[in-house]
Amino acid sequence: MLLDEHIDGILQKYVKDNSIISFGTDKLTENFIKKLAVYLEHSNLNIKIVPTSLKISELCVHLKIPTCSLNDNDVDLAFDFADQVDQDFNYISNDSTSLVRDKMIAQESAELIVICEEENFVERLNYNLLLEITPFATKKTLLNAMNLGEAKIKMKNDQPVLSETGNNFIEVKVDEVYDLDDLDYQAKNIPGVLETSLFLGYADRVLIHGQTVTMKSRIDTTISEE
Repeated sequence: MLLDEHIDGILQKYVKDNSIISFGTDKLTENFIKKLAVYLEHSNLNIKIVPTSLKISELCVHLKIPTCSLNDNDVDLAFDFADQVDQDFNYISNDSTSLVRDKMIAQESAELIVICEEENFVERLNYNLLLEITPFATKKTLLNAMNLGEAKIKMKNDQPVLSETGNNFIEVKVDEVYDLDDLDYQAKNIPGVLETSLFLGYADRVLIHGQTVTMKSRIDTTISEE
């Protein structure tokens, strides 16, 4: 995988000594943290991770990477994996175990690097949406979510998928999107909806991987190869 070959260079360029780092709860995070552990072993950098899931916390303990709480620390750098990113740096991240935690990290990080595949860097977002909802009266929340498009409770092995904090998820096949802010507002205005997988205005950089690995910066609009 081409991205794997470039992770060391990415870490060397963006991970600084005495920094606090965090990650989205995407399943691809595990491999990234393993690469980080090897890099830290050879670089002797002093960093800590704010874990966003039990799995990430357990992995950090196993790899002997110090952890800390978001309550007591500011996040210097965060990474998130996206299903789709548009040219305005808005993105959708559905492979999450906690949209609430992912959104908090995106909001609190001084710099957020979003990683996506080349074919998923698009002019306009047109991907399905994920909603994290309270477990109370999920059928009512689902009924209201159908105003956004075709909607269903996210299931695995015939059981509702639960977030890190025991919430449910609704998968929405959204009709054509004309205004992202309006879509996000409509979704969050549904009683029972806690957070959406639509991240508007959070990303500072987008790492695009395909035939090559490139980084696009919100400040510098050119795309440079890493």
